[in-house]
Amino acid sequence: MDYFFIDIDGTITDNNPDKKYSAEKLVWGNPVLGVIRDVMVEEGWSPEEAKSKIEEYAHTIIWWDYPDFIAEFNLPVGKTWARIYDWHYQYKIFYSDTVELIKALNKKKKKLFIVSNNPVVGCLLNLKVAGLGEITGSRYFKRILGANILRGQKSQRELWKKAIAQIGAEPEEIVNIGDNEREDGDIPVSAGIGTAVIIKRDITERIRREGRKVFIQKPADCLHFLLT
Repeated sequence: MDYFFIDIDGTITDNNPDKKYSAEKLVWGNPVLGVIRDVMVEEGWSPEEAKSKIEEYAHTIIWWDYPDFIAEFNLPVGKTWARIYDWHYQYKIFYSDTVELIKALNKKKKKLFIVSNNPVVGCLLNLKVAGLGEITGSRYFKRILGANILRGQKSQRELWKKAIAQIGAEPEEIVNIGDNEREDGDIPVSAGIGTAVIIKRDITERIRREGRKVFIQKPADCLHFLLT
């Protein structure tokens, strides 16, 4: 297999278990939009107006990304990004074994793609935490197929069909790697993807096969499986 789709949330990065972001600070259910709201307040907006305007804009644009809000509300670019970076470093962790897997696949010249429910820059922010990219891009991934590119979510079979079409490979040539049995396993397999590798760190077996789904305990345990 030469083509790999890789998930972010729960696979490369995760929420910091030791530091929970208050639900009261969320805007539209999103912590980064909460950070943007805070910057807007510092720039003179009232908290209520800032929250309302962000939600209105998000509802109107639908397939937005974080830079859209910085531009729309004329926020100071450096200051806003500094706050967003700081939030990610405080509230996100990364899995070093998944990072090593990605580096090993990259070294073997495998073609790697992110497929995520996050928008593109949201993906890159997480990759930055893991040391795999910056908001300008990543040398490890050919494409970042975020929700605003695929115009959908991973719970939808149509998203996977669009992801497959984006890279020009037959679906059976693709391995998907993630942590959610349904969104990273059942649904992409139903779209024709050849193999779905599900990382389950709490299982007792190192590797368990179920048809085209393969459950693994740790990414490092199946490097040989993935690279052959």
